[in-house]
Amino acid sequence: MKNPDLEQKIDLLMALASDDREGIPPRLRHTREVGALRPLSIRNLRPAPGMRMSLLRILMTNACSYNCHYCPMRRDRPMPRTLLKPEELVRIFLGAHQRGWCQGLFITTGIPGRPVKVMDDLIQVLELLRERHGFAGYVHVKLVAGSETSQIDRLTALASRVSLNFEAPCGKSLAQIAPDKSFSTTLHDFERVRSLVVRERAEQAHGKPRDPLHPGGASGMTMQFVVGATPDSDRGLLDTVSRLKAGGGVHHPQFSAFRPISDTPMEGVPATPALREHRLYQAAHLLGSYGFAPDEVVYQPDGNLPLAIDPKSAWALAHPELFPVEVQNASYEQLVRVPGIGPVAARRVAEQRIGVNIRGLTDLRRLGVVTTRAGGFLTLRGRRLQTTRWTEQLGFWAPEDEAGMYHGVYQVSPGTFR
Repeated sequence: MKNPDLEQKIDLLMALASDDREGIPPRLRHTREVGALRPLSIRNLRPAPGMRMSLLRILMTNACSYNCHYCPMRRDRPMPRTLLKPEELVRIFLGAHQRGWCQGLFITTGIPGRPVKVMDDLIQVLELLRERHGFAGYVHVKLVAGSETSQIDRLTALASRVSLNFEAPCGKSLAQIAPDKSFSTTLHDFERVRSLVVRERAEQAHGKPRDPLHPGGASGMTMQFVVGATPDSDRGLLDTVSRLKAGGGVHHPQFSAFRPISDTPMEGVPATPALREHRLYQAAHLLGSYGFAPDEVVYQPDGNLPLAIDPKSAWALAHPELFPVEVQNASYEQLVRVPGIGPVAARRVAEQRIGVNIRGLTDLRRLGVVTTRAGGFLTLRGRRLQTTRWTEQLGFWAPEDEAGMYHGVYQVSPGTFR
């Protein structure tokens, strides 16, 4: 098969799920139906500048004993269910990896029955990959809250990255949308994984050889929140993220804009604007990569981030006393806070201005500065590079307004595979 498209790849990989003698078992016959939350997808990522990675994302099963009000996999929702056994999942991934379709693996799952049984299956997948087949690449796995401590330890030892679904920033909010889940249980398991990741990173920093077959979660943890399913504000979400990250071991948070799913109790709730999800990611990057403190994030009176302007520009416009910044002598810390200048561009400017004559916006663009955003906040040898600091497109409605919006109802949420 030459240059197969995604549909053909999925068909081939699902054919690998079972032996030809058995044929496709009943639990896999509905995998092409949208309502079954197709178990496979391939996602191309850019984990760092200049790097590319493709992940095969596998939903081990969409069967679930939980009845979360927002979830397409909830127990009471009528839909075809699928289930991949550990050996089948491993065959599928290795088949895709050998064909060059993916470099790494992301595993998530519903929770049919007890979390302990589900964790046993996840651990078996990782043991087969690492210890039988010697796969030393990237594996990201969703931990099932409520597992035994020994299971958490074993899963973390075998995974490159471990993630947990918090869904809401506190237990009170979580109870409104996921009555079967426990925020305190998730937090307890989170802290256990965190301790293992922090210890592994510290030991590697002190000279412990890296073991690619037992990476110990050293790539860091992630945690997911459903945005807009509860009344929680962006401030509440980011405050929780800041508290969770303070102990170390966390790579980044995941935010999933709520989508109303058919045949669920929240089918009639309006969808959360995707732009709100995007603004939360931007704010989280300010806190994680730009040196911003939680109390420097600018919120609207309702505690949410403004949608019409990105969080970095909102902060800059709220502090006119700090601008403009002089390109020739500003510190890295000052440059990286200018809208349109990221960490890489800030380092380039700080390094190259010593031996290179920066003459204007064209030279700054070559260094990676987004000059359409940064120009109004900069001077070069005392000369303003641009007079306008911010422009906003005129529209009939603001991004957060619901006027004129179509109320869509979905079969699957984009956050299912995060």
